Amino acid sequence: MPTSASRVLLKKDSVAPFQSEPNLTDRVTEMLLDEITSGDYQVGEVLPPEQTIATRLGVSRTVLREAVSRLKGDGIVQSKQGRGLTVMQTARPSVLRMQAADIGDAEQVLRIVELRRGFEIEAAPLAAERRSEEDLAAMRKALRKMADAIASGDVAVGVDADMEFHRCVARATRNEHYLNFFDFLAVLLKKNLRVSRARSAKIAGRGAQAQKEHEALFAAIEKGDVELARQHARTHVDNTESRLRTAAATAERP
Repeated sequence: MPTSASRVLLKKDSVAPFQSEPNLTDRVTEMLLDEITSGDYQVGEVLPPEQTIATRLGVSRTVLREAVSRLKGDGIVQSKQGRGLTVMQTARPSVLRMQAADIGDAEQVLRIVELRRGFEIEAAPLAAERRSEEDLAAMRKALRKMADAIASGDVAVGVDADMEFHRCVARATRNEHYLNFFDFLAVLLKKNLRVSRARSAKIAGRGAQAQKEHEALFAAIEKGDVELARQHARTHVDNTESRLRTAAATAERP
């Protein structure tokens, strides 16, 4: 167990409690990463209990767990039964970084959608091949939420349900890198999608058309038809790009 007095996570007065702010999880993640990669910890060592760390940093356990989840995703730590949170590597990971598209910047959004194209088209057939009944149930739930959001005109809920559906597809690939990459893209896209969807909502039938595309993709995945899933994924991404371009053009009109 760590005993060095220099380790900030164990020092009672070394860290001023953080105030609540939008990027609090980012700050806590960075602090933990700095601590682990500072040279004080060795691979295989166990971090203090979550409650101890949360108390030292003055944050909730929910925030801490979000930060820890990110470190797990980067392979820095791992939860081991009977031991706790174990250090798996002490060097900073090589991380892909991209700037999120500015709100309303259609060209930036479209470039990210182009990147998404290859991802979605390959994830769908893998999902068709590997999906479980649990995956299908989660996709159905997301589809129902999308349908309800279209009926009620709730754009924010619709976007969240849309992203959840595609996340379910990524999870069904049984390849954690697909899921991690989807989460990465979702952060870049989500706010802009809400803006563009609000504009598209003014065009009759847009939401219903997108819903039909999701349902067709789901049917192919449920059926286990690899090529049909790829085809429907391509159609959906192409149409999504077209809808975004139309929404951007509409916004530019006087």
